[in-house]
Amino acid sequence: MRIVHLTYTLRGGAGTALRRHHEALREKGIDSQVVVGEAVKGDSPYIHCLKDLVEVPEAKARAFEALARRHQKRDGTGDLWASPESFGLKDTELVRSADIFEVRQLHAGGHRPFFNFRALRAIAREKPVIWRLSDMWAFTGYCAYSLDCERWREGCGPCPQLTTEPGKAELRRPDRDNSAIMWNARRKAFKGVPFNMVFPSEWLLEQARVSLLKDAASFTHIPVGVDPSVFRPAARQANRARLGISKTNFVISAVLSNSKNYRKAFDLFADVVGRLRERQRTTLVIVGNVGDLEGHPAFEGLQIVSPGFVGDEAEQAGILSTGDVFLFPSRCDNSAQVLLEAGACALPTVCFDVGGNAEYVKEGETGRVIEPFDMVAMSAAVQAYRDDPVLAKAHGKAARRFMDQECSVKLQRQRFQKLYASVLANAGK
Repeated sequence: MRIVHLTYTLRGGAGTALRRHHEALREKGIDSQVVVGEAVKGDSPYIHCLKDLVEVPEAKARAFEALARRHQKRDGTGDLWASPESFGLKDTELVRSADIFEVRQLHAGGHRPFFNFRALRAIAREKPVIWRLSDMWAFTGYCAYSLDCERWREGCGPCPQLTTEPGKAELRRPDRDNSAIMWNARRKAFKGVPFNMVFPSEWLLEQARVSLLKDAASFTHIPVGVDPSVFRPAARQANRARLGISKTNFVISAVLSNSKNYRKAFDLFADVVGRLRERQRTTLVIVGNVGDLEGHPAFEGLQIVSPGFVGDEAEQAGILSTGDVFLFPSRCDNSAQVLLEAGACALPTVCFDVGGNAEYVKEGETGRVIEPFDMVAMSAAVQAYRDDPVLAKAHGKAARRFMDQECSVKLQRQRFQKLYASVLANAGK
């Protein structure tokens, strides 16, 4: 069986999920191939760059790239001009030889287009198409997460994320809000296409059922997979000593983006931490490029260990395992990889009840799921784990069991294999 996946990148949350799945399929002897939008690094014969697969005259490619960037920056319609290579992908030997074409993330960071979504219709005429969504982008006119807005149900526009969302310097002018145009373009492109939709959270599945994708051929929930042999409780005290953390400190672990990422909520993290009663013998271990935190009033009196971006998964696991609790204040997420990774490392998690969080963090069993956006309650939940280390350890062990039993990479592969068999059986009818 040959599965050809399409995604922008193998980095980030969605990219990491696909990379782990791809590797698990190949280990089982399934011919998994990946087409990516960014330049390919390394020498894997199974990872292919879209631009290397489809030959387009250089002048034409440059012209369309310029158009896509110009329109994306000006009015958000760059996807309509993106990637002439998209329409030639179906004619490549790689795709012609595929049994199933599996779509992952079609938009890049910062909403930069890399694939023309209108090309999917032609591929679906010839191959069964599975589309595994990582966010809401496929059924909105602009955003990956709509937050409190529900205009995507009826057609988008005017888009609050283009006019009111704080901290976004790149926001376009409200009079050039074309989110409704893009929503309608997606509706027309996907209408009648028999996509087999896959969702890593029930929350996202239910959103899609009432969206422009409501007539898709099937809707399947497959939880994200994490490798419990990599993300596991590590040598806690040894890792603390390596990072200069006292063995008696209470350690809060977090994975954060910089303050400009509104959804990932660095501001809410700072608010929660700033409310902690006890600040001595408290350490924040922050993975991610958050910049210099020295002098930030919310972190006064706390030890801060900030290794920056960590690419090696074993190193990530070692750093996470130094914690007593994992703090995740995101304003919305589908099925964040870090929730699984922290749980597999036996950390209880404190998060908000938004998106798919409560499907991966079980309230009162593997962590605390707080009403959005009760900062006092979230800070109190963190403090409670400090006051009761026995409870923290019990919830951490339960989180590890849950990841083993429900969210391993092996289980994810088995669930996808079952779906592949079903899709191929229906395609033969």
